[in-house]
Amino acid sequence: MDWLWLFLGLIGLGLLWLLIIGLEKLTDRMREQDEARRIAEHNVAERTAQAENDFLIMERAKASAKDYIETAQVTDDNDKLLSDAIDLLSSEELIDSFAKRALGNPKDTNEITAAQSVFDQTPVRKKAVAKGSVSAPVKVKSSGKSALSKSEQKMLKKIKQGD
Repeated sequence: MDWLWLFLGLIGLGLLWLLIIGLEKLTDRMREQDEARRIAEHNVAERTAQAENDFLIMERAKASAKDYIETAQVTDDNDKLLSDAIDLLSSEELIDSFAKRALGNPKDTNEITAAQSVFDQTPVRKKAVAKGSVSAPVKVKSSGKSALSKSEQKMLKKIKQGD
């Protein structure tokens, strides 16, 4: 019986040794992965900072190109600057800049007022008949209920009262 316990003890120590070696390899692998993750995070941070810097430089260049197109006097001497500004802007930005040059800056919307509210209009009630692929036509009647929900009706009532 002593031999059995000695044999089981040696097997247990061997398993414990294998467990310790496995844990050491696992921790080494985790350290390597952590270091690779730190390096990758650093690379991403550097690339992000560079991309932000490039974006800000491009936005400044676009702003100066828009300003040049909107305000500068075009002559033969600065024709190269105009072509560079046109190449730098996207088609949408270029159209906006030329529109501002030709038409001026857009005016504010304070002058626009409504003479009548959309909600004050009374709907016209008509009967509609819809025909489908079925043999019998379907009759549709307009609803007597308001198209607005209760909360929308309350809000409209408050608006009309001036609250």
